[in-house]
Amino acid sequence: MLRTSWRRGSLVLVAAFLVLAWGASMPPPAAAAPTRVELLRVGDAHATDALLASLGATVEVRSADRIQALVPPSAIPALRGAHGLVRLDQPGTPIPLQALSTSTLVGADAWIDGGLTGRGVKVAILDTGFAGYEAALGSTLPNAVTARSFRADRAIEGSNDHGRRAAEIVSSLAPGAQLYLVSFSTITEMSAAVDYLIAQRVDVISFSIGYIHNGPGDGTGSVGRIVSRATDNGIAWAVASGNWAQQHWGGTFRDDNRDAINEYRPGVQQLTHFFVAGDLISASLRWEDTWGGACADYDLEMFAPSGALIRASRDLQECSGNPVESMQVLATESGNYAVRVIRGNSAPPRRLDIVFVGSPDRGHSVSIPVPGGSLSAPADHASVLTVGALRNALVRSESAYSSRGPTVDGRMKPELLAPTSINASGSESFAGTSAAAPHVAAAMALLREALPGIDRGRLVAELYGRGALLPAVQDGSVGSRRLDLSNTTGIGPLLPVGANQASLEGRILEGARQAEVRYHGPSGYPLRFLYRLAGGGDIAGVWVFDQTNLRWQGFVMGAPTLPGALDRLSEGDSLVIVLR
Repeated sequence: MLRTSWRRGSLVLVAAFLVLAWGASMPPPAAAAPTRVELLRVGDAHATDALLASLGATVEVRSADRIQALVPPSAIPALRGAHGLVRLDQPGTPIPLQALSTSTLVGADAWIDGGLTGRGVKVAILDTGFAGYEAALGSTLPNAVTARSFRADRAIEGSNDHGRRAAEIVSSLAPGAQLYLVSFSTITEMSAAVDYLIAQRVDVISFSIGYIHNGPGDGTGSVGRIVSRATDNGIAWAVASGNWAQQHWGGTFRDDNRDAINEYRPGVQQLTHFFVAGDLISASLRWEDTWGGACADYDLEMFAPSGALIRASRDLQECSGNPVESMQVLATESGNYAVRVIRGNSAPPRRLDIVFVGSPDRGHSVSIPVPGGSLSAPADHASVLTVGALRNALVRSESAYSSRGPTVDGRMKPELLAPTSINASGSESFAGTSAAAPHVAAAMALLREALPGIDRGRLVAELYGRGALLPAVQDGSVGSRRLDLSNTTGIGPLLPVGANQASLEGRILEGARQAEVRYHGPSGYPLRFLYRLAGGGDIAGVWVFDQTNLRWQGFVMGAPTLPGALDRLSEGDSLVIVLR
């Protein structure tokens, strides 16, 4: 992974490469190194396995209808031709969308001080690298986390600390949440990781990775289908919107002089962007057409600062394939690089979207930025809570770079804006929408603890409903709100003043299934926080003697409290604690 020097974004590159190895006798070269491919199985499973075996493929990962395999380069034409069995997937480019205590900014102080920490809630940080996480255990991360890699190399830390920094934000706002650090590098590996998180009954996923043009822009596509599998199983997602608002252009193909070259505005046929020598440049064009059956044909060309053509993407779309052309180029000199779009057939003009970015992301804008429609995938998914970046702590509006909707099917995005550019552990700050998304994931954990039994849809709606309205949010984001937990109405009782002096009289023996104790402390102590007084024991429920009505009343931990039911303690109450 190549990370930015100022931490706003970093670009993960997955590229096939060819290595020639020569034997001791020198004459015939050794076979080319295998190429990693991602396939979508569309036909019979046994026939597909037979095909892969005949081609000398080594399967690395299987998940749902996806297969990741290493194949000889000579086998790729056969895979391209096996339309009835498999389809080569073109996943697009994944980009981590790149902070710590922001509890005051988002209004979480009252929740945390009141006893809500995300306890009992499972939050997964799904990312490409967690470098340094072991050293952070017990400091900026909890003492224990669940770490799992689904990468082909089984590395959890990877070559970057992007995921670790996101996890530190979650831990700072929801210190009681159970964290899962789960790494991947390809979409097939991501699919397998999500299967694991579903099996683990994870509640929330924080996702700060963005894909360029992975799908038509309506939340479908390879990544979108994986997200849907998780949301259908009740998992809530907080997803970074992207950092490309100023590095995106969108509009209908225009050709006033009829030379088949798009005009970004009248008379302007090139979109430029400044890059520094050594930057890795990514340019991607997507147009409005049938995904998997594009009939309109457009080509994408890139020019060096000298004006020389250095790369072109000219796939032929004949009512097949995806409406995407993309390329990556290493900048050999500093200056303004340019892209232009050529229409390849007589199909009616289509809506075009261009993302033109570099790694590291130095914050430069394209010459004619169009922020609307700049979302990454899966930030365009209908069931995720998409998170944009606040400008700063004082000017609470949308950051200029923060990607936004509308989606191609007209939905507003992002739903929430959250803080960013926060220093997590004394090192350089972690910024961009990558830092915004885990704030919302942590808020989900707090809200889920506060409202036991809340489902994914209600959780998302509740968090959005508590958000603060924003003035003058830019195009594509009308309706976005600022993450705001300052209102504690409806989240149940919080710790009363003097709660730190509360105690239980009596002993809870190790291995015992129940214990009889007496409560001493301020009235109004919530039963749901009784574990704090019981040494962190795993309490299943409590019987409390009602001194007014002279009867015992029960309370079940982690279950919704019925109206009028006993949910707080008073000085001198007698309790029977039932332990798991």
